[in-house]
Amino acid sequence: MNASGIINSIVDFFFPNICVVCGSKSDDHNISVCSPCLNKIEYIEQPYCKTCCQPLPDGGAHCWQCQKTKYHFDRVIAAGKYDGVLRQLILKFKEKDLLKTVLGDMLVSLLKKNIDITQFDSVLAVPLARKKEFKRGYNQAQLLTEVVCKKLGKQIIKGKLVRTKNTKPQFELTRDERLVNLNGAFEVKNPLSFENKNVVLIDDIATTCSTLNECSRVLRKAGANKVLCAVLARD
Repeated sequence: MNASGIINSIVDFFFPNICVVCGSKSDDHNISVCSPCLNKIEYIEQPYCKTCCQPLPDGGAHCWQCQKTKYHFDRVIAAGKYDGVLRQLILKFKEKDLLKTVLGDMLVSLLKKNIDITQFDSVLAVPLARKKEFKRGYNQAQLLTEVVCKKLGKQIIKGKLVRTKNTKPQFELTRDERLVNLNGAFEVKNPLSFENKNVVLIDDIATTCSTLNECSRVLRKAGANKVLCAVLARD
């Protein structure tokens, strides 16, 4: 056994990689999720809304909400449904930053499948409220963005889309309340960074798409040409 193998054996003995979903031993030193659990993730397949990626079991091009709503983003793409294993991973990701690799790779695959990444100039994360980021120690969307940029060789933009006020948790509010709650919550620093640029905006989950839409609004106001939103899950 070579030196690398010996080191991996020692690390594996003292710090075994345990699957965060089922508790069994993971089969990869770099991924804290076992293959059987990863295989249970329910990915979104057609038919789904061409604007917000909401699954449409009865078919059609657009969901009822998108038929009557004008968004500031071009479209949302999502890897899977906010259910089962993927939901557990996203919730665990708020506690364990080590999940950034497996979830970041999921977004990389999603982007490669859906867009020509060469047509986009930069990638940025939806900013987290300062209190939440301080308490958690990181912004999960930012960690995902770093993985995506590294794997796809894209420029990462950090600190130029900022959250200007702490808002109530979106899950506690109705759709109309969410829109009011987010009004003025985001701001662009140095708008020239986005002028005539095509941007990928990343977050972990999209429910009503209100957060993505408000971020896209200020990016468009700053001069962004196109805003594509990529998320792990669609609720």
